[in-house]
Amino acid sequence: MSLLQEYNKLIHDIETKILKTTIRQDTKEFQDELSSIFNSLLTLKQKIFNNLALFSENEQLEDVPTANLKYLTTDYYLALLLSKKQAVVPNLKTTDTATSFSNSDSFYISNRNKIKLGFLTKSVQLYMQFLVTLSDYEILDDKLIRKINSFNKTYSPTLEELSGVLSSSKQLSPEKKRNWKIEIFKSEKEVAEKVKLLEEKFKLTSKENDVDDELLREVYVNQLKQLSYKAYSAIEGNLYESEFLKNFSTTDAITEANQKSHDQERSTKDKTGYTERLETLNKPLLSKNGKVLRNFTLLDKKDQLKSQVFGHGQYGPTMTVEEFLDNEFASGRVLQGGEEKLDYYEDEQNEDNENWADRQTYKAREWDNFTESHAKGSGNTMNRG
Repeated sequence: MSLLQEYNKLIHDIETKILKTTIRQDTKEFQDELSSIFNSLLTLKQKIFNNLALFSENEQLEDVPTANLKYLTTDYYLALLLSKKQAVVPNLKTTDTATSFSNSDSFYISNRNKIKLGFLTKSVQLYMQFLVTLSDYEILDDKLIRKINSFNKTYSPTLEELSGVLSSSKQLSPEKKRNWKIEIFKSEKEVAEKVKLLEEKFKLTSKENDVDDELLREVYVNQLKQLSYKAYSAIEGNLYESEFLKNFSTTDAITEANQKSHDQERSTKDKTGYTERLETLNKPLLSKNGKVLRNFTLLDKKDQLKSQVFGHGQYGPTMTVEEFLDNEFASGRVLQGGEEKLDYYEDEQNEDNENWADRQTYKAREWDNFTESHAKGSGNTMNRG
């Protein structure tokens, strides 16, 4: 099998067995097939770039033969395969009495997100290697070249660097980010339409005459441009998924730490290792002959829930009204006395005071004069209908 035939077969396997398959990605069958294709493609890359040395660092795009241009997509497909790679949890081993996990199973369950995070990180690096290679051959779009050059670490971009706009300001508005994504989408759509037209034109010319090398070269170059936009979008998707997995892994670490501290606390309280949580113990309750291997209890929370079935619909009072008032008086939260009672006694004492009686009389007369001169309802009559 020639190099070109081997390459075309691997690309066909990726499209049919990986991208268009109906098998779940978390199954062992899918992951084994993916690993097999990945290893074959990695071996082919070693042959292309190292053994045969089809590409050189000092050459320009014009120096590359047309037949070799399609091999530049190797890093793209390697990154695509790695983005779908994940750890597969083995079949859980069960017993007749309880479910138990082996040490290897527990390792895969607790570290699956970390393993996936490592695959995504390597996938981003391969996508960036693909874009850098296209940039060296001046195939990459100018917008993407400026974007790559703005990264602090070329092979480890961040979400802010990826979706940001090239400017001196660090704070980027959502509108600028949205406009940048729209611009990239339009460019990708234009290249895709151009590739479609060139492929149709190449099919027509190849049937009538010999293969047009210039037209085929133009098809390959524009296909590489189309894959560059797909790689850029894939990098953003991988970074979003990595951010989610980092947060999820942090939550798992906190939960695991709390569980360990809880188990340690219980072990210090009970030296015998007794626990009510049956699912946390790997040791079975009974042997095959029916012998009890460890103490256990069947009265977990069932009786507690059962006792509440015929209980009150709400919590009953915990003290009488008299006890509540006594507590309020004792804590000083009840107001006693007041100004109204003091004014009453003051009025009784001032009844014999002539000056006070005269002031009250004049006050009453002034009020009578006011009510006689101002009829009821004679105030604001502006809105009267």
